[in-house]
Amino acid sequence: MDQNSIIKSYKRVSSFYDLTFGQVFRPGQKTVIKKMDCADTDIVLEIGIGTGSSFQYYPEKTNVIGIDISPDMLNRAKKKIISNNQKNRHLLLMNGEELSFPDNTFDKVVGMYVVSVTQNPKKLIEEMKRVCKKDGDIFIVNHFSDDSDNIFVKMFEKGLMPISKLLGWKPYFPFVEFNDYAQLNVLETSKVNIFNYWNIIHATNTK
Repeated sequence: MDQNSIIKSYKRVSSFYDLTFGQVFRPGQKTVIKKMDCADTDIVLEIGIGTGSSFQYYPEKTNVIGIDISPDMLNRAKKKIISNNQKNRHLLLMNGEELSFPDNTFDKVVGMYVVSVTQNPKKLIEEMKRVCKKDGDIFIVNHFSDDSDNIFVKMFEKGLMPISKLLGWKPYFPFVEFNDYAQLNVLETSKVNIFNYWNIIHATNTK
């Protein structure tokens, strides 16, 4: 799945994202940010900020930088920051696979619903590790396919794979394959959202 396909996909859904996908994903946003336990002094990077709906759940004094490759989604995020008078919230048009930040910049790095969207998940995880401080926290919210899934769910996900470019994400995304290259030092995993379909991974960034 190439970057242009992803950008086009989010251009199509940006106008109604908050009323549809945003409602489904909101519980996961709230839960993972609560788990992040951000301090006022923390500098946080959120990859795939989208329309900026998660900004409201961070502590007011925590500095949060949100990046995304979709200009259309970021435009909506900018409007939220202005209309809600949100402080310490910053937006950048940037690809999570090619972060322009120096090494060891952030106390916490989070990617919500982005790992199965990005073109090269391995590169994305490498970049998350690089910009996160040593022993800092990495959080991932995403759906992963695994052996415990219902056979009909697996068949459905695999059946959608030929139109993944149109969807803008990979419906079938095995955790075993992801774990092989991610090599995260996982502290905790949990389930979230409707039918517990999505996973939260909390890892520590041991260099």
